[in-house]
Amino acid sequence: MLNEKMISLLPFETERLIIKPTSIDDIELILKMDKQEDTQRYLGGIKNKTREERIAFLEKKNSKFKDGHAGSLTVYLKDGTPIGFTGLSIDEDNNNASISYIFDSDYTGKGYASEACRKLLSIGFDELGLNKIYADVISDNNRSKVLLERLGFTLEGVRREAAYIKNTNEYKDFLDYGLLKKEYKK
Repeated sequence: MLNEKMISLLPFETERLIIKPTSIDDIELILKMDKQEDTQRYLGGIKNKTREERIAFLEKKNSKFKDGHAGSLTVYLKDGTPIGFTGLSIDEDNNNASISYIFDSDYTGKGYASEACRKLLSIGFDELGLNKIYADVISDNNRSKVLLERLGFTLEGVRREAAYIKNTNEYKDFLDYGLLKKEYKK
């Protein structure tokens, strides 16, 4: 029911952004981000994917909504320019969700990730009544760590060498962050 409620609230709007379900129309953004070294560094290196492979990926993401599960969301500027992806993956049995975000490197450092995440936190805690929202971050992704800490998340643990980075052929630690409803400050 939480997934259905979240879907019914879409699209989300903030002062500068519109957040709506990811669709095949977002193909150019994902192909652009596939080529960005800064963006790929923390994804393990999704490189050289064909247009057809990425369309299939987007179709899979979009099909979650048709099945009644909140899936990937695309973040747009108010002028309609797509700038990134975000989402809340809801675990209804445990009344929590993981938050995710990734932005076109041309739009990082401008507060868009903070703005999108704040909106998702508000939806998650205020509208859906979630008890906890959590995230995992590769240990050397300093920008993401700062963002989560600024949003009030607490570092809860380390999963040692749990992330394999293909393009550098190395293992990195995952840092687990969490934010409880009782800790959430608007």
